[in-house]
Amino acid sequence: MTPRSSTMTPTMKQWRQLVLVAMLAWLLIFLALLSHFLDPRDVELRSPSSLTHTETRRLASIQGSPSGIRASPLEVSVSSPANQGHSRQGKQEALELSQNGEVVWNEVSDQEGADQEREEKIRRERLRRRRRRKKRGGRDEYYLSQSKAVVQWLRRGIASAGMLAPHLQKSMRDYLHLNRHHVAYSGQRRGRQSRREVICELKEQARLRTLDGTEQPFSGLGWDRLVPPRPLEQLWDQGSKFKSCAVVTSAGAILNSSLGREIDSHEAVLRFNAAPTEGYENDVGNKTTIRIINSQILARPRHRFNTSSLYKGMTLVAWDPAPYSVDLLRWYGNPDYDLFTPYEERRRLHPTQPFYVLHPKFIWQLWDVIQGNTQENIQPNPPSSGFIGIVLMMSLCEEVHVYEYIPSLRQTDLCHYHEHHYDAACTLGAYHPLLFEKLLVQRMNSASQHDLKTKGKVTLSGFKTERADTNQATEEAKLSQHCRLWAMIWRFNL
Repeated sequence: MTPRSSTMTPTMKQWRQLVLVAMLAWLLIFLALLSHFLDPRDVELRSPSSLTHTETRRLASIQGSPSGIRASPLEVSVSSPANQGHSRQGKQEALELSQNGEVVWNEVSDQEGADQEREEKIRRERLRRRRRRKKRGGRDEYYLSQSKAVVQWLRRGIASAGMLAPHLQKSMRDYLHLNRHHVAYSGQRRGRQSRREVICELKEQARLRTLDGTEQPFSGLGWDRLVPPRPLEQLWDQGSKFKSCAVVTSAGAILNSSLGREIDSHEAVLRFNAAPTEGYENDVGNKTTIRIINSQILARPRHRFNTSSLYKGMTLVAWDPAPYSVDLLRWYGNPDYDLFTPYEERRRLHPTQPFYVLHPKFIWQLWDVIQGNTQENIQPNPPSSGFIGIVLMMSLCEEVHVYEYIPSLRQTDLCHYHEHHYDAACTLGAYHPLLFEKLLVQRMNSASQHDLKTKGKVTLSGFKTERADTNQATEEAKLSQHCRLWAMIWRFNL
């Protein structure tokens, strides 16, 4: 028994040693594993979704390139202390595939990251612009629909400022409060006058007048030799009148009207400011006899007043809003825009071209007629070039046809047919008392509602008819008698 037990003892000791060795080995493995997971310098397994945005885009560009090697997305990326150092210094790593299929790393500057950020900003800005356009589009549609409703009432002659969109009403209130021209109207507010009465009042109270150089300060500046020798109303055949005239507004509604041939059929055609005909002949015609221009056209370099062909070969009539008191000395020293210097220059360069400056008294007399025929307080600013041009042609013509001053069914908020600017104020007024001007013109209109809706055409009698022989049993004679009677009543009321 003793020998057997002695032979087993060494065996048990060996087993104990083996167990201790195994435990030590497992401990070392555990520590190694722990060290592996805690050490960021070792290999880090990552899924494809953990690739950086830069790496993903780079891989996509490689796979989409004809010269690149098509491969499935990599699942493992390697990070080293050196690479992390470059990252801290503002570098990024881009993953590329070499021609033999090996994965290589290529360092690029962070310019790509800046480009990405810029692209993202552009994307966000485009999104904001789309939202603003959509919002503005909805608002513009609302304003246009409201403008159309006002114009429908305007064609009937019964529109009012209370019908305007809120922003136009606010503009009107602001101009009333500002009163920059120091308007102090003391005339009468008449009730609704007839067509004849309004025409007679304009003829009697607002006579066409231009600067003739006889008043100060112009007489001291030698304007009596500078202005054309013949008055504007006597320019053609010593006072004879045109039988039929056209006034062509710049309204966007005249586009696609095909009115060009009809407009050119009139003896004389008046146009406004910088409205061109080239390229728009089918809608607005070619003929231009008179062009009325506000002082901005003369003063602003972009209009190239003294060099542009747009202002050649026709009679020019300029105007500027002087103070309501018509203080010519004050006006000359402080015009709204300097029209005097360009006028003098053009008269010296082109002495044979008829070029006139409207007397500011004529401008404000027109305003008085508008206010006198309106129970509401209108904007204390001069009438528009449109209304001024209409009355000017009524002084020169037997019959005047005005196109798109009161909009047709083609009505749009496009301000001018030759520009891309939209604003309801161009149709219904903000600075100028446009709504009230158009109400007065509609009261004088003898054209049909069909012409008004399809052509935007208003037909007006000229002032010549008021001088017809009273012995003639004609409409002209009746109108002349009516005007004389109205003038007597008007003077008596004053």
